[in-house]
Amino acid sequence: MLSLRKRYKDSLVFPFSREQVFDVVADIDNYRAFVPMCTDSRVLVGSERTKKADSINPATLRAEIIERRCIQAELAVGYPPFSERYTSVVELDRPWRVVATADPAGGLFKHMRTVWEFVEQGRESSAAATAAVGPADNVLVSFSVEFEFASPVHAQAASLVFDSVAKRNLTAYLGRCRQLYAK
Repeated sequence: MLSLRKRYKDSLVFPFSREQVFDVVADIDNYRAFVPMCTDSRVLVGSERTKKADSINPATLRAEIIERRCIQAELAVGYPPFSERYTSVVELDRPWRVVATADPAGGLFKHMRTVWEFVEQGRESSAAATAAVGPADNVLVSFSVEFEFASPVHAQAASLVFDSVAKRNLTAYLGRCRQLYAK
């Protein structure tokens, strides 16, 4: 059987701290303001901090507090007036990763999983970068999405715009970071 599953991976260095980028990715309520094709977004159910753990980052040998939360969110995607809603379980491992998995019972996706990972890259030393955002850590942002629509009609429509939207995704988040954190 032919799989209609699509995959996309990309990464980009952001001139912001890992925590700043994490906060933008975790700010689901505001996705509709900057994420391509997102027409609505909201957190439905959010847990309080479910676990705090000390972790050692082997690259820097320093202890960090990792905050883990799990929330449920609803997003609508499409072009108005046409949009489809789906819910996802979102795991927030601050400041390392955000993983969203769509609920297949929602009907839009057979499978959808999005993974964001954030890896510090060290202090920025260029004068231009320092002037633009102040002294900041760089963070390598890795983004991957894998999905398969439940409906062949949705799969066909998505295939027409998937590559274009996926490629704009990282730059949309970078733009949001600049809007919020660049002075």
